Amino acid sequence: MAKEQKDKRSLRGERYFRWRSRDVTRLENLSDIVFALSLTLIVALSVPETFVELKTLWREAIAIAFSFALILLIWSKHHVFFRRYDLEDGFTVLINSIILFLIMIFAYPLKFMATFLVNFFTGNFETNEQISSVLSLTDVPWLLAIYATGYAAVFGLFALLYAHALRRADVLDLSEPEKIMTRLEVDQGLASVGVSALAIVLAFMLPQGWSTMAGGIYFLIGPIMGWLSARARKHAQAAQASAGGAVS
Repeated sequence: MAKEQKDKRSLRGERYFRWRSRDVTRLENLSDIVFALSLTLIVALSVPETFVELKTLWREAIAIAFSFALILLIWSKHHVFFRRYDLEDGFTVLINSIILFLIMIFAYPLKFMATFLVNFFTGNFETNEQISSVLSLTDVPWLLAIYATGYAAVFGLFALLYAHALRRADVLDLSEPEKIMTRLEVDQGLASVGVSALAIVLAFMLPQGWSTMAGGIYFLIGPIMGWLSARARKHAQAAQASAGGAVS
């Protein structure tokens, strides 16, 4: 009995969610390999040949840190999904495969944008000609569109995955708090799509030279996600209290 209770606690995972999977599946193993390859593409550096090149690696490190953090955020969302629901049906495998493909492709524009922004804001470009040789003003909206499309596609597909889990709530025996937290993931995914769509519209609508400001719309992600999370946790706490205690 004690061992059974210990196993239950180890599978719980979160305050409002009981994790239904403990063993790593072949699907997750494949996914982790793809995430590792994506991180390798981001971290890959050429060996400095001079001390001057070595001193400038700090800029590359900042760009890598930004890209690394976003890929790890995606990995964390992926990890939690399979721990929570333990789904491996055809729809889940299909959407997961598309996500993995997009992550491999998304690594390139992500690293390019991060590197450019770090070089731009730390004064690594000495002239406008150096800047335009890397990215011209006419190309800025297209770069933002590429990034925003990749971002929206990845998080939109996660919204589909969580919506699929919500449709199978009865099969998965989701409690009311678990349903609320699953809806939160769907809402956050849709919010990411909405912010990305707005960034694309602004990038092409703003006058040339101002289109770079469209990327600032992503600063809304934090407050939006925080508000959605706070609201969901409040509802989950109320649902848990009305059910008479902890999630079973």
